[in-house]
Amino acid sequence: MLIIFASGFALRAGTVTVAGVYSEAHYQPLMYDMDSYYNLRLASNLLNEGELSEGGWDRYSYYPPGVPLDYPPLLPHLTVTLYLLFTWLLPGLTDTAFWLPAIIAPLAGVAVFAAARSLDCDDVSATTAGLLATAAPFYFMRTIPGFYDTDMFNLVLPLAILLTLHLSLRDGDWRMAVLSGALMGVFAAAWNGWQLIYSIMALSVILHSLLYRRREPLIFLITSTLLIVLMDPRAIPSIPVGLMKIPVARADPFPDPYANITELQRPGFDDVLMALGPGLLLAGLAGFRSLFRDWRDSMVLPVIILWTLTGAASLLWGIRFSELLTAPLLITSALFLADLGTASRVPPGFRRKLHVAVAIMVVLPSLIISTGQYSALHPRVDDGLLDAADYIRAKTPPDTVVISNWVHGHFFAFMARRPVNFDGRLAYIETAAKRGPGYPLDPRIPGVYREYWHDPGPNDHGPHLADEILSMLASSGDEAYLEVLNATGDPAGSAVILGDVLAVDGSSRAEYLQDRGLDPVASGRVASTLSRRSGYVLVTCDRLIDKGYWILYYGNWNFTGKTRKPVYSTGSIVQGWPLRTSDGLLWDGERISFNGLRVSELYLVDGGVRKVEGDPQGGLVAFVLYDRNRTVVLERGYEDSMFARLVLLGDGGGVFRAVMRSRDVTVWEPIRDWNT
Repeated sequence: MLIIFASGFALRAGTVTVAGVYSEAHYQPLMYDMDSYYNLRLASNLLNEGELSEGGWDRYSYYPPGVPLDYPPLLPHLTVTLYLLFTWLLPGLTDTAFWLPAIIAPLAGVAVFAAARSLDCDDVSATTAGLLATAAPFYFMRTIPGFYDTDMFNLVLPLAILLTLHLSLRDGDWRMAVLSGALMGVFAAAWNGWQLIYSIMALSVILHSLLYRRREPLIFLITSTLLIVLMDPRAIPSIPVGLMKIPVARADPFPDPYANITELQRPGFDDVLMALGPGLLLAGLAGFRSLFRDWRDSMVLPVIILWTLTGAASLLWGIRFSELLTAPLLITSALFLADLGTASRVPPGFRRKLHVAVAIMVVLPSLIISTGQYSALHPRVDDGLLDAADYIRAKTPPDTVVISNWVHGHFFAFMARRPVNFDGRLAYIETAAKRGPGYPLDPRIPGVYREYWHDPGPNDHGPHLADEILSMLASSGDEAYLEVLNATGDPAGSAVILGDVLAVDGSSRAEYLQDRGLDPVASGRVASTLSRRSGYVLVTCDRLIDKGYWILYYGNWNFTGKTRKPVYSTGSIVQGWPLRTSDGLLWDGERISFNGLRVSELYLVDGGVRKVEGDPQGGLVAFVLYDRNRTVVLERGYEDSMFARLVLLGDGGGVFRAVMRSRDVTVWEPIRDWNT
């Protein structure tokens, strides 16, 4: 167990050698994933305020209006407890959170070892399976220092539940059954996907009880159910709905931001192989022979079968759920190796050598894949973002709303201590099953609407309209859209109407809405909502260049038909003169072209901006960002878009002014005197 734990910790600790993992300027480690900052904010609230959020209401997330806090509390409570216990050793809460995954995740290997030994596997087989757990590539990447998220529990606790449940049956020990049920309750406080494991265990218990009439499985089921209901009376009744809604974003007719999250894409076989590790996949599948032969009357059999089938099916939702398949394959891989170690048809001396050789061959691919990923590790935070957060926290009023790409929402909510308009939980779909009676908001909130409204803001509309859109988001969130929807009953048509009315002068909006079919009362409410003004800042960075295609695509979403794919290309400069780029942009002083297509204007950005006229009939515009060695080609219709003015040219279009720049990050605020 010590060898397994130490190996898993060392494998993860090695990632801190990656450059840029610590900010010297801000004296803190950097997190790899933005969700880490959401968890860190909850832990910080618990430490400093005594609760995860004020009165159970999270004002900083998806604001306005904020959301009810509905998040598993184990991670922040564990973090704060460990921090208080080891204050003398840990420099701060952020450091505790940074290192916690590397401490918790290797315990999965220890749990696998204990489970394998309880199934009569020898030490070599059990140790090999334990090492496989610590080195499983996807689980490894999600549990390195700085990946402070709930993944660290997703192998440890379910395997501990299975271990204690098996021991309760093997030894006839009702106390172990109670412990197993208690661990299920802990897991329900650890991850919002706990319903999957609970359902697997509950169904297995029912099947086993019908066949063998043992009391221990029922004790487990009663204990776990009671604990879960005590924590949340709505939890058990919502399981069927929750299982259906967890992987589904309620996007229609709006664009679905979940569609661009890599880990939620349906994986190919190669992706699954790299996520699990070839050794684990092959040994795990081979181990089912031993499972069916030797453990027919054990609870392990139905649990592993259902677990494996569920894990395989969950991959349809994305590679994110490969952890669900990893756990049962770890158990069956131990059974396979144990079988190999006792093969009677192989001479004993050779059998021992073969056993060790196969064990090494099984673990080695996972270790190679995991260590090979070191070079791909780059924190998604840098000093530019930290400087921006410092500026917003120090120089803006407390009620200022931060509008940024949703990826950075959790970061600014924690580091800037300001409400954010959109963040990494997006539509909070994992809470959709509980939006019934007693839910304090319109059950349609949160939704995915803001992905569309965010994108036109810095996209294809003129500067003034962009400010109107962002002002609407900062002051009333989804309220105006839902008002129009209530009046029309047409989700797609309501979005079009709202987009149109935002371009109308404020004094004429109520009349315009009546012309579009809304009654006077509804028109007045919508116009009044749109007249509100709240302070906000807009944050942009060069990383938006890589997201430019989706910003343009979503920002021009067609609610009544198929959305046209925009022309958008990024490249780098490969030759200074004549100008030649990696994606086919050419300029020789006379002619500007992009892969044979005509370009109407070329913007040269290097401290200042110089405009070169091209072919007046060209349908494309090109930007050469010398100081960043980046080039962008897009359609001519976006030449004066806020995406071009803010991200590419950096001049704000006369409507926004840059109040802080650091590295590639800029904080903008609206200039309000343009409409006075």
